[in-house]
Amino acid sequence: MNQAGYLCYPARILMLAGFLLLLGTSALIGETASADSTSISPQTAPPDSANPPTLSHVSMGKLTDSSATPKPLPYLDGTSSPSPTMTSTASSTSTPTPSASASATPSALPILTSTPTATPTETSILEGTDTATPSSTAPSSATPTSTPSQTPNQTPQASPFPVQSIIINEVAWAGSVASPSDEWIELRSTSADPINLAGWTLSDGGDINVALSGTIPTSGYYLLERTDDSTISDITASKIYTGSLKNSGETLKLKDPSGAIIDTANVDAGPWPAGDTDSHASMERRGGPDQAGNWGTFTGVGGCGHDAAGNPIRGTPGQRNSQSLPTPTATFPVEPTPTPTPTLDPVGTSTPVSPQRILINEVAWAGTIASSGDEWIELHNPSDVPVVLDGWTLSDGVDIHSTLSGSISPHGFYLMERSDDSVIANFKADHIFNGGLRNSGDTLWLRDPSGTIVDCANGDGSGWPGGDATSRASMERVGGQDQPSNWGTFTGYHGTGIDIAGNPIQGTPRSTNSVLLSIPPYWRRGKIRINEVLIRPHYDWEGSGGLSTADEFIELYNVGPGAVFLKGWILDDVAEGGSKPYVLPGLTLRPGSYLALFHSKTGISLNDSGDSVRLIDPDGRLVEEISYLKVKAYNLSYGRLPDGSGHMAYGLWPTPGEPNIAFQKPQLSVVAHSPPVCPFSRELQMHAPPQLRIPPRVPWMASKVWMMCDYEGYESPW
Repeated sequence: MNQAGYLCYPARILMLAGFLLLLGTSALIGETASADSTSISPQTAPPDSANPPTLSHVSMGKLTDSSATPKPLPYLDGTSSPSPTMTSTASSTSTPTPSASASATPSALPILTSTPTATPTETSILEGTDTATPSSTAPSSATPTSTPSQTPNQTPQASPFPVQSIIINEVAWAGSVASPSDEWIELRSTSADPINLAGWTLSDGGDINVALSGTIPTSGYYLLERTDDSTISDITASKIYTGSLKNSGETLKLKDPSGAIIDTANVDAGPWPAGDTDSHASMERRGGPDQAGNWGTFTGVGGCGHDAAGNPIRGTPGQRNSQSLPTPTATFPVEPTPTPTPTLDPVGTSTPVSPQRILINEVAWAGTIASSGDEWIELHNPSDVPVVLDGWTLSDGVDIHSTLSGSISPHGFYLMERSDDSVIANFKADHIFNGGLRNSGDTLWLRDPSGTIVDCANGDGSGWPGGDATSRASMERVGGQDQPSNWGTFTGYHGTGIDIAGNPIQGTPRSTNSVLLSIPPYWRRGKIRINEVLIRPHYDWEGSGGLSTADEFIELYNVGPGAVFLKGWILDDVAEGGSKPYVLPGLTLRPGSYLALFHSKTGISLNDSGDSVRLIDPDGRLVEEISYLKVKAYNLSYGRLPDGSGHMAYGLWPTPGEPNIAFQKPQLSVVAHSPPVCPFSRELQMHAPPQLRIPPRVPWMASKVWMMCDYEGYESPW
């Protein structure tokens, strides 16, 4: 072989290699065109714009190049994705590959095949990998396009927070006893890690739009108070918000920074599924998804905090909801003495009993008005299941040792009366006990059949933390553990039952404790009573210059202790008939003050043959009603003596706007008088017919010795 032939042989090899390379390139270009025309559709998952394809991205096990800018791909809704700026940042998932295989010709896109996935998964969006069916087609290369780069901040991203990782746990939409506007909301974390709330929002879709901040700890709470931090005066708010919750109901939505809804409360926007307007009890989450059965009303157990006026909060801000009972801590026998099988499926003696499963709810240690010895005790079941009380005991460690029987219904009451069943005359007792409670203080212990203490009252054995020996008011449970601050005294309102003498029971047997109910607005600062009525006038008592039925009057009196604004109050006679009701104007009646309202103003006629007078509050509730029989005498009124008391008397000297006084019958004897008009007399004693019982004639009557004076040091009403 000569030199020329030797040199020509390698050249021939190179030419052959070049020819083969040209053929391969043509085939690859055709394949790429086919792939582009068949694999891009609205169902195809777009590349992850947050992590654009690089040398480190593997699609279907084939290495792709990031040196070219890919064309925009359609999103799931058919719109195009922005063209992301390509980077060459390596990932921890890089697959080692010889660099020569990626440097020949840059590829335009991750490998896409003609068989797309029918429904792209969330993973395909987040990871930037193609979920299409694998293909044996070799990677193709194409000429890069000059698509402008764009910051990939418009690509939707899934929330990194699981649904209900934070829940709306408690909603006090009814406010507090101090003010129905003092609303508060509690969030609770169900996460195993603290969560930064920056970017989170809570909204009702109306005037509440709260941008949250700070951090909610693991399994912790986040308290939102409306307007200022005095809503719950002794618990610091995590966030102050503005806006209000409608009592008729609305929906709260909790969203994470991506805008994803993490939780809701009252999602159907109907009436609130729990909570109470009258008692201002909160709506508590029992658990689970947002549906009506998973919400409950504060039971009165475990409450904490005080409102702006010092009243107990009717809820559990920052603490476990009352709907969730404490974890049992007692040890129970494995094989307790069997008890008869109940007809229901209650908690019986074979079931471990949680502390405070049954509460000592009310203790009338001072007895009743009829007798201080007529004591009674009330137990309460705050749970949703009945509890069999067979084998349970209640004891004071001295002379009360009662073994209970029967059962107590869900959210029901169990009434114990001392000695006999006449203590509360119109209620049947569930149990009669012997022994007595000392007014100086005792401790009551409630034990289950195993002897484990379930609850106690006045555990330190000192003076009773509630109740009153003078008024015979009961001691009522506010909620929570047995400590002095969780007991209160019957407020005087919402009482139930009567004693053996017919007097009202100063407590709430078989009913919600008064300390858990709001005091009606018209009683919060004072108490208004119908104090005096004049039915048959025969004198110009109004001072209008005439004598007519216009001088009939109804007098109101404020017992106190505070002033009462009377706007919207109503005076009326018989219900559904008689005179047209009279609506009082915006007057304020001070404590100890009187208001005389004459017929000329009210239009209310008081029938001589007998009638009624009713006082109704602005909410339509009857505050008081008095009735009288046929009246014949002129100028004698019917009223309370003394003022504001429960004692009604006929035959009072009319005193509109002044204290009531009794009229004295005429005496047979007459006495001299000095000075002319009894300046020290309070009780008038006259020789005069009824028609002369009018104030202007008193001096004349005295001058005629038709009246005698009582000089006992009383001040004259004139």
